[in-house]
Amino acid sequence: MPALERILVATDFSPLGNAAVRRAALLAARDGAKLLLVHALPRFATLQSAFGEHTQVDLQMRSAAEAIAGELLAEVDAMGVGQVSFEVGEGRTHRVVADAAESFLPDLVVIGAHGKGLLQQFFLGGSAARILSQSRCPVLVVREEARADYTQLIAAVDLGPRSAIVIDTARTVGGAAPLAAVHAYTAPFEAAMRYKHFPEQDILRYVSDEADAAKESMDALVAPYGGAVDGRVVYGDPNPALPEAVRELGAGLIAVGKHGGTRVEEAIMGSVPRFLAYYAPCDVLVC
Repeated sequence: MPALERILVATDFSPLGNAAVRRAALLAARDGAKLLLVHALPRFATLQSAFGEHTQVDLQMRSAAEAIAGELLAEVDAMGVGQVSFEVGEGRTHRVVADAAESFLPDLVVIGAHGKGLLQQFFLGGSAARILSQSRCPVLVVREEARADYTQLIAAVDLGPRSAIVIDTARTVGGAAPLAAVHAYTAPFEAAMRYKHFPEQDILRYVSDEADAAKESMDALVAPYGGAVDGRVVYGDPNPALPEAVRELGAGLIAVGKHGGTRVEEAIMGSVPRFLAYYAPCDVLVC
């Protein structure tokens, strides 16, 4: 598995923002990766309009940010990260992170999963499109305090062309932890067949055929990994089925691919990645 080389983590210094820093530090220490911490401050013009032309709030905020960052950097250094740096930018968080990503070229961007801070800005509208398309790298949404390496991974796959990428990215970020590739399927015309009163045995046969086809595709997907990936096919809508798989397996990380034809469409993401980013009971890797 390829190692991570450059990790960018954004924090607003909230508890989950700093949990993202610790997760990023664990990954950087494991792989010997460079780590960049990024924090966004309001633009000086915004502070002037709020506090007056001669305000020194911007200097006070920058000084406070650098002091808090210093404590984080000391903690990160103690975790064994060899190369770590810190940047403060001005403006909206998504723009500051995008600018940092354009110059740092990370393999992975890490954010905390909380409402006020980065999650809303990453996963709503144009912010997500710009960040995820311009950085061209996976985004790890941290929901749990990082105390150790992941012990169980899930790759949520749709059995399409990007499924192997989702598995490979999950292995890169998750390391040596066991990995289950999970596909949640529904029979597309089952509801219509029931509405039109098809015989029950015909409906069951159709659903069974869909399950057999999904299992065959899953076997072909995981075969190249030589038993290192456990393929699972579950019946049901992905939104409830995938979080249930997380709980059943005790997974600390679920990886899911973006969907769409263009880069912008992929950045906006499909309904399943968006749902997991908000509601999965574990960290989420969008790749």
